[in-house]
Amino acid sequence: MRILLVVWACMPLGICAQEHTLKRIGAQAHYGFIFAHSDSVENTAGSRPYGVYLEYSKLKFDSATYNIARCYPHSGISLSYFNYDNAVLGHSLGVAYFLEPSFWLAKGVLMAPRASLGLYYLTRPHHPIRNPNNNSYSLPISAFLQVGMSAYLCVAQKSYLSTSLNYLHISNGGIKDPNMGINWPTASLGFYYQLNEAVFQKQVASASRFFITRNRLDIGGYSSLKAIGKGEKKLYPVPGFFAAYHRRLSNLHSMGMVADIHWDYSLAQKQSLDQEPRDIDFTSLAISHEFLMGKFSFGQQLGYYVIPPNWRFGRFYHRWGLQYRVAKSISVGVGLKAHAQVAHFAELRCAYHLDY
Repeated sequence: MRILLVVWACMPLGICAQEHTLKRIGAQAHYGFIFAHSDSVENTAGSRPYGVYLEYSKLKFDSATYNIARCYPHSGISLSYFNYDNAVLGHSLGVAYFLEPSFWLAKGVLMAPRASLGLYYLTRPHHPIRNPNNNSYSLPISAFLQVGMSAYLCVAQKSYLSTSLNYLHISNGGIKDPNMGINWPTASLGFYYQLNEAVFQKQVASASRFFITRNRLDIGGYSSLKAIGKGEKKLYPVPGFFAAYHRRLSNLHSMGMVADIHWDYSLAQKQSLDQEPRDIDFTSLAISHEFLMGKFSFGQQLGYYVIPPNWRFGRFYHRWGLQYRVAKSISVGVGLKAHAQVAHFAELRCAYHLDY
């Protein structure tokens, strides 16, 4: 009986000692300005958007995770609201998933780049009668992308302050025009409260490498839908395929090359209406980088069309995407392809991976 009492008394202590995840809720206040990136959205210049984030997140700091990622992975869900300080743009409400590979700077201080992907509901889409001057978006639901840099300071046992610089973008991925997008940098201040009893511990990297494979071959496909212009409701498919090679440089990074081809059938319809020759093939090579965080990876590509595309497009593009390994060799994800500041399309993708 005494032995059982001792075991029972020690169990909570053992559980707490083994807990290596900080579970937090938090709020951020954002303030920024609209970046009017073309003449067609000059009516948004001078706007000062402001908003608030509510977040739930987890930060892992166990030794095994640290030696795999060489950072403290911080991820979570954010719910956000923005007022764009402009009657043409209105307001938005969105939900997003974010990843932050966090790095220890000093006692109680972590620095982390942030990448977020999500969906936003917008209140004032383009309408030929009710809101004809909105060239930024034309659908009430659009994709959201955010990149930024954050710093976290522990000010009490379970309380944290944060500050960040961010670049935010909203676009429907070219599904319906007009779709010049909303681009707005912000600065933010936040407060986070820890829900559990875990105590953060700085880890020391092991000399050994934890990743088993260095090389990866990918094959996969993706698809999107696009309209041909303002006021058009019919959507045309944009199917594509890719093959890629990636080399793992560390537990957190990989670099690679991607061969890509897709066909834009909304462009085919435009060419038919304008009596132009059919030219809808987009064949390209791209340099790729990925942040690797467990089953998730956040990728960026800079691509070049090896065959000159239609005159409506330049020779370079960039692509951003989030993928999740649903099985050892299969992943699904979402992405956004753009030319400079103008989105070409948003996509759903699936890939098969061979690691060796």
